[in-house]
Amino acid sequence: MTSRGFSLGSLAVLARSVPGPAELPGHEEAAISTQDVILNAAEKIFGEHGFDGASMREIAHCAGVAQALLHYHFRNKEALYEAVFERRATTIRGVRRQRLDELFSSGRAVAIEEVLETLFMSLEDLLGEQRGNLRYYVQMLAEVTVSPDERSSRIMKQFYDPSAEHFIAAFRRVLPDLSMEGAVWAYLFAIGARMQAHSPSDRAGRLGAGSDPGTPYRLLVPFVAAGIRTTCALSALPNGQTRAAPPRPARRRQVRSPG
Repeated sequence: MTSRGFSLGSLAVLARSVPGPAELPGHEEAAISTQDVILNAAEKIFGEHGFDGASMREIAHCAGVAQALLHYHFRNKEALYEAVFERRATTIRGVRRQRLDELFSSGRAVAIEEVLETLFMSLEDLLGEQRGNLRYYVQMLAEVTVSPDERSSRIMKQFYDPSAEHFIAAFRRVLPDLSMEGAVWAYLFAIGARMQAHSPSDRAGRLGAGSDPGTPYRLLVPFVAAGIRTTCALSALPNGQTRAAPPRPARRRQVRSPG
Protein backbone atom coordinates (compact mmCIF):
# COMPACT_ATOMS: atom_id res chain seq x y z
CA MET A 1 0.00 0.00 0.00
CA THR A 2 1.12 3.56 -0.56
CA SER A 3 1.00 6.22 2.15
CA ARG A 4 -2.31 7.49 0.75
CA GLY A 5 -4.10 4.17 0.91
CA PHE A 6 -3.75 3.08 -2.74
CA SER A 7 -1.87 -0.04 -3.79
CA LEU A 8 0.78 0.30 -6.46
CA GLY A 9 -1.26 -2.03 -8.64
CA SER A 10 -4.39 0.10 -8.36
CA LEU A 11 -2.44 3.24 -9.23
CA ALA A 12 -1.06 1.55 -12.32
CA VAL A 13 -4.58 0.65 -13.40
CA LEU A 14 -5.74 4.24 -12.80
CA ALA A 15 -2.82 5.64 -14.75
CA ARG A 16 -3.60 3.39 -17.70
CA SER A 17 -7.27 4.45 -17.59
CA VAL A 18 -6.44 8.17 -17.86
CA PRO A 19 -6.34 9.50 -21.41
CA GLY A 20 -3.10 11.19 -22.44
CA PRO A 21 -2.95 15.02 -22.44
CA ALA A 22 -3.32 15.18 -26.21
CA GLU A 23 -6.61 13.26 -25.93
CA LEU A 24 -8.16 15.70 -23.46
CA PRO A 25 -10.22 18.56 -24.88
CA GLY A 26 -8.50 21.89 -24.29
CA HIS A 27 -5.20 20.27 -23.27
CA GLU A 28 -3.21 20.04 -26.48
CA GLU A 29 0.15 20.72 -24.79
CA ALA A 30 1.92 17.37 -24.69
CA ALA A 31 3.94 18.29 -21.61
CA ILE A 32 1.00 19.13 -19.35
CA SER A 33 0.90 17.00 -16.19
CA THR A 34 -2.09 15.07 -14.91
CA GLN A 35 -2.13 17.34 -11.87
CA ASP A 36 -2.38 20.43 -14.10
CA VAL A 37 -5.16 18.80 -16.11
CA ILE A 38 -7.05 18.30 -12.84
CA LEU A 39 -6.39 21.87 -11.69
CA ASN A 40 -7.57 23.27 -15.03
CA ALA A 41 -10.77 21.27 -14.81
CA ALA A 42 -11.29 22.25 -11.16
CA GLU A 43 -10.83 25.93 -12.00
CA LYS A 44 -13.51 25.65 -14.67
CA ILE A 45 -16.04 23.81 -12.50
CA PHE A 46 -15.44 25.95 -9.39
CA GLY A 47 -15.60 29.09 -11.53
CA GLU A 48 -18.92 28.04 -13.04
CA HIS A 49 -20.64 26.63 -9.95
CA GLY A 50 -18.77 27.97 -6.91
CA PHE A 51 -17.36 25.79 -4.15
CA ASP A 52 -20.70 24.50 -2.89
CA GLY A 53 -22.10 23.78 -6.34
CA ALA A 54 -19.06 21.86 -7.62
CA SER A 55 -18.51 18.14 -7.09
CA MET A 56 -15.40 16.00 -7.28
CA ARG A 57 -17.24 13.66 -9.66
CA GLU A 58 -17.93 16.51 -12.08
CA ILE A 59 -14.35 17.75 -11.86
CA ALA A 60 -13.00 14.24 -12.55
CA HIS A 61 -15.32 13.94 -15.55
CA CYS A 62 -14.22 17.33 -16.90
CA ALA A 63 -10.54 16.38 -16.45
CA GLY A 64 -11.05 12.97 -18.05
CA VAL A 65 -9.58 11.11 -15.08
CA ALA A 66 -10.90 8.51 -12.69
CA GLN A 67 -12.27 10.06 -9.51
CA ALA A 68 -9.98 7.85 -7.40
CA LEU A 69 -6.98 9.47 -9.09
CA LEU A 70 -8.44 12.88 -8.26
CA HIS A 71 -8.50 11.92 -4.58
CA TYR A 72 -4.97 10.57 -4.80
CA HIS A 73 -3.63 13.98 -5.83
CA PHE A 74 -6.01 16.04 -3.63
CA ARG A 75 -7.43 14.51 -0.47
CA ASN A 76 -10.78 16.31 -0.69
CA LYS A 77 -12.67 19.10 -2.45
CA GLU A 78 -11.43 21.81 -0.11
CA ALA A 79 -7.80 20.85 -0.71
CA LEU A 80 -8.38 20.95 -4.47
CA TYR A 81 -10.13 24.33 -4.22
CA GLU A 82 -7.18 25.81 -2.34
CA ALA A 83 -4.70 24.24 -4.77
CA VAL A 84 -6.31 26.13 -7.66
CA PHE A 85 -5.61 29.43 -5.88
CA GLU A 86 -2.14 28.36 -4.77
CA ARG A 87 -1.04 27.59 -8.33
CA ARG A 88 -2.14 30.97 -9.69
CA ALA A 89 -1.14 33.07 -6.68
CA THR A 90 2.37 31.59 -6.50
CA THR A 91 3.10 32.52 -10.11
CA ILE A 92 1.58 36.00 -9.81
CA ARG A 93 3.42 36.75 -6.56
CA GLY A 94 6.74 35.62 -8.02
CA VAL A 95 6.48 37.81 -11.13
CA ARG A 96 5.42 40.88 -9.16
CA ARG A 97 8.07 40.40 -6.50
CA GLN A 98 10.79 40.18 -9.13
CA ARG A 99 9.56 43.34 -10.85
CA LEU A 100 9.47 45.30 -7.58
CA ASP A 101 12.93 44.06 -6.59
CA GLU A 102 14.27 45.23 -9.94
CA LEU A 103 12.65 48.65 -9.47
CA PHE A 104 14.07 49.26 -6.02
CA SER A 105 17.51 47.91 -6.85
CA SER A 106 17.90 50.33 -9.76
CA GLY A 107 19.49 52.99 -7.53
CA ARG A 108 17.15 55.77 -8.64
CA ALA A 109 13.99 57.30 -7.23
CA VAL A 110 10.93 55.16 -7.90
CA ALA A 111 7.57 56.79 -8.65
CA ILE A 112 4.25 55.48 -7.38
CA GLU A 113 3.21 55.00 -11.03
CA GLU A 114 5.98 52.45 -11.48
CA VAL A 115 4.82 50.45 -8.47
CA LEU A 116 1.26 50.54 -9.79
CA GLU A 117 2.37 49.38 -13.24
CA THR A 118 3.63 46.23 -11.55
CA LEU A 119 0.47 45.83 -9.46
CA PHE A 120 -1.72 46.30 -12.52
CA MET A 121 0.05 43.94 -14.88
CA SER A 122 -2.61 42.05 -16.79
CA LEU A 123 -3.31 38.45 -15.87
CA GLU A 124 -2.32 37.47 -19.39
CA ASP A 125 1.18 38.90 -18.81
CA LEU A 126 1.42 37.55 -15.28
CA LEU A 127 0.31 34.02 -16.11
CA GLY A 128 1.26 33.77 -19.76
CA GLU A 129 -2.23 32.71 -20.83
CA GLN A 130 -4.95 34.11 -23.02
CA ARG A 131 -7.61 36.27 -21.37
CA GLY A 132 -10.43 33.86 -22.18
CA ASN A 133 -8.70 31.00 -20.39
CA LEU A 134 -8.59 32.99 -17.14
CA ARG A 135 -12.25 33.91 -16.77
CA TYR A 136 -12.95 31.09 -14.31
CA TYR A 137 -10.02 32.08 -12.10
CA VAL A 138 -11.22 35.70 -12.11
CA GLN A 139 -14.66 34.54 -10.98
CA MET A 140 -13.17 32.43 -8.19
CA LEU A 141 -10.93 35.28 -7.05
CA ALA A 142 -13.80 37.76 -7.01
CA GLU A 143 -15.80 35.39 -4.82
CA VAL A 144 -13.15 34.85 -2.13
CA THR A 145 -12.15 38.53 -2.17
CA VAL A 146 -15.54 39.70 -0.91
CA SER A 147 -16.77 36.63 1.00
CA PRO A 148 -16.52 36.77 4.81
CA ASP A 149 -16.56 32.98 5.36
CA GLU A 150 -13.66 31.25 7.07
CA ARG A 151 -12.48 29.39 3.97
CA SER A 152 -12.25 32.55 1.85
CA SER A 153 -10.48 34.44 4.63
CA ARG A 154 -7.94 31.62 4.99
CA ILE A 155 -7.25 31.58 1.24
CA MET A 156 -6.77 35.35 1.11
CA LYS A 157 -4.52 35.31 4.16
CA GLN A 158 -2.34 32.44 2.94
CA PHE A 159 -2.02 33.18 -0.77
CA TYR A 160 -2.71 36.89 -1.29
CA ASP A 161 -1.94 38.83 1.89
CA PRO A 162 1.85 38.36 1.55
CA SER A 163 1.75 40.14 -1.83
CA ALA A 164 -0.56 42.82 -0.41
CA GLU A 165 1.86 43.53 2.43
CA HIS A 166 4.72 43.84 -0.06
CA PHE A 167 2.85 46.45 -2.10
CA ILE A 168 1.69 48.37 0.97
CA ALA A 169 5.32 48.63 2.04
CA ALA A 170 6.26 49.74 -1.50
CA PHE A 171 3.61 52.48 -1.43
CA ARG A 172 5.05 53.85 1.80
CA ARG A 173 8.60 53.55 0.55
CA VAL A 174 7.96 55.84 -2.43
CA LEU A 175 5.59 58.12 -0.48
CA PRO A 176 7.04 58.37 3.05
CA ASP A 177 4.24 60.68 4.27
CA LEU A 178 1.61 58.04 3.51
CA SER A 179 0.26 56.61 6.76
CA MET A 180 -0.07 52.87 7.30
CA GLU A 181 -3.85 53.15 7.34
CA GLY A 182 -3.81 55.24 4.20
CA ALA A 183 -1.54 52.73 2.46
CA VAL A 184 -3.75 49.78 3.39
CA TRP A 185 -6.91 51.45 2.07
CA ALA A 186 -5.07 52.70 -1.01
CA TYR A 187 -4.09 49.11 -1.77
CA LEU A 188 -7.60 47.76 -1.24
CA PHE A 189 -9.17 50.51 -3.36
CA ALA A 190 -6.59 49.82 -6.06
CA ILE A 191 -7.43 46.11 -6.03
CA GLY A 192 -11.12 46.94 -6.39
CA ALA A 193 -10.38 49.04 -9.46
CA ARG A 194 -8.15 46.30 -10.87
CA MET A 195 -10.90 43.70 -10.46
CA GLN A 196 -13.06 45.78 -12.79
CA ALA A 197 -10.24 45.80 -15.35
CA HIS A 198 -9.90 42.02 -15.06
CA SER A 199 -13.65 41.39 -15.24
CA PRO A 200 -14.78 39.36 -18.27
CA SER A 201 -18.41 40.53 -17.89
CA ASP A 202 -18.10 43.32 -20.54
CA ARG A 203 -20.16 45.63 -18.34
CA ALA A 204 -17.98 48.55 -19.47
CA GLY A 205 -18.92 47.75 -23.05
CA ARG A 206 -22.61 47.70 -22.21
CA LEU A 207 -22.21 51.11 -20.58
CA GLY A 208 -20.58 52.58 -23.67
CA ALA A 209 -16.82 51.91 -23.41
CA GLY A 210 -14.82 50.75 -26.40
CA SER A 211 -13.67 47.20 -27.05
CA ASP A 212 -9.90 47.66 -26.61
CA PRO A 213 -8.91 45.32 -23.72
CA GLY A 214 -5.84 47.44 -22.99
CA THR A 215 -7.80 50.60 -22.19
CA PRO A 216 -8.64 49.83 -18.55
CA TYR A 217 -5.01 49.02 -17.78
CA ARG A 218 -3.84 52.29 -19.33
CA LEU A 219 -6.36 54.24 -17.24
CA LEU A 220 -5.75 52.41 -13.98
CA VAL A 221 -2.29 53.78 -13.23
CA PRO A 222 -3.00 57.54 -13.50
CA PHE A 223 -6.41 57.11 -11.84
CA VAL A 224 -5.12 55.24 -8.79
CA ALA A 225 -1.87 57.24 -8.55
CA ALA A 226 -3.87 60.46 -8.22
CA GLY A 227 -5.98 58.90 -5.48
CA ILE A 228 -2.95 57.65 -3.54
CA ARG A 229 -1.25 61.05 -3.73
CA THR A 230 -4.41 62.69 -2.40
CA THR A 231 -4.55 60.09 0.38
CA CYS A 232 -0.91 60.86 1.16
CA ALA A 233 -1.69 64.58 1.42
CA LEU A 234 -4.56 63.82 3.80
CA SER A 235 -2.27 61.60 5.89
CA ALA A 236 0.00 64.60 6.47
CA LEU A 237 -2.80 66.65 8.01
CA PRO A 238 -3.45 66.66 11.79
CA ASN A 239 -5.41 63.64 12.97
CA GLY A 240 -9.06 63.75 12.07
CA GLN A 241 -8.80 66.76 9.78
CA THR A 242 -9.50 66.89 6.08
CA ARG A 243 -8.76 69.53 3.54
CA ALA A 244 -11.45 72.14 3.34
CA ALA A 245 -13.28 72.27 0.05
CA PRO A 246 -12.56 75.40 -1.97
CA PRO A 247 -15.23 78.05 -1.48
CA ARG A 248 -17.92 78.11 -4.07
CA PRO A 249 -18.24 81.29 -6.09
CA ALA A 250 -21.06 83.50 -4.87
CA ARG A 251 -24.22 83.21 -6.89
CA ARG A 252 -25.22 86.38 -8.58
CA ARG A 253 -28.67 87.56 -7.64
CA GLN A 254 -30.92 87.98 -10.58
CA VAL A 255 -32.77 91.30 -10.48
CA ARG A 256 -36.06 91.11 -12.22
CA SER A 257 -36.93 94.21 -14.15
CA PRO A 258 -40.17 95.88 -13.10
CA GLY A 259 -43.22 95.38 -15.19
